[in-house]
Amino acid sequence: MTRITRTANSGPPQLTPIMDDAFKQWLKISDIVNQELISFAPMLVVSHELEDIKNMAISVERTGHTPNWLTPEETNAKYMTRFPKDSVMFEDTTAGVMRADMCLSAVRELYRSAGGTLLESWPVKEVETGHPLITLRGPQGVIRAKGLILCPGPWASNLLMPLGVNLPLSTMRTKSFYWKIKDEFPHSAFVGWGAKHVDYYAMTALGRPGHVKVGLHDGKYVRIDGEEPDLSLLREQVVAYFTKYFPVLGDKPVDEELCWYTITPDEEFILDCHPQHNNIVYAVGFSGTGFKLAPTIGNILAAKVLGQHHGFDLSPFTSDRFTM
Repeated sequence: MTRITRTANSGPPQLTPIMDDAFKQWLKISDIVNQELISFAPMLVVSHELEDIKNMAISVERTGHTPNWLTPEETNAKYMTRFPKDSVMFEDTTAGVMRADMCLSAVRELYRSAGGTLLESWPVKEVETGHPLITLRGPQGVIRAKGLILCPGPWASNLLMPLGVNLPLSTMRTKSFYWKIKDEFPHSAFVGWGAKHVDYYAMTALGRPGHVKVGLHDGKYVRIDGEEPDLSLLREQVVAYFTKYFPVLGDKPVDEELCWYTITPDEEFILDCHPQHNNIVYAVGFSGTGFKLAPTIGNILAAKVLGQHHGFDLSPFTSDRFTM
């Protein structure tokens, strides 16, 4: 599995220091475990909307880096693309491609070495609030703890609603596609805005030489326990976009994988405490972009549940933004 990490973003200004810190934390973890968890790769950002791409470039500048602006001609020559002359683009040189499987293994290793216990394949079925102890029930028994951090992904509503936390979350089913490259292609990542501001993405598929991983930040809203939806239209959109602008790719994807998104109305995550029980904190609704932020989000959550200061402005990410 691979994921993009980057500084460029279209979120609120408070997101940029979180992204910047998370990138540094991943590099620190990489050094500790002596493994290359991130392969540095410039990310090409393309849009037809000048204002949108300027905001993305500003987010890079906030971290002290300089976006590398390119003309369509320069981009097409370097990346073997076919972007039209009215396109606007730059490279985020702070970006990289993450080896997601290795990242997860590294975090597990460090957690165990710090004395933590992992209970895998142990879904939490019920949470009972309480002071000084919270009770968690699952298929293998009961656990009690002084503090609880919940990061339940698409199962967020199932766990939070019984606790009285009602959030505007939707679950989306989507797919990523693996595409074979016809010719030599730069080691890179890509984000591009299409019609209605939906974004396409691509990255070198580490572990699959000669392939890229591509997709569209879209899908179908479904129930977490519902039937698998028909995603043929999503595939058609992805194929149409990448065959139009990336002729270096083959005629069609050679493989695919299903993914879950948990979506908020503004597509920014929610990180907050339970309104009555400050020993329960949660982070949900990352809308498909949470993996890169994990170390910093983890540090923030740990600080919050322990009543400590974490140093970040989380005002755009609290739950009350949907009730104001």
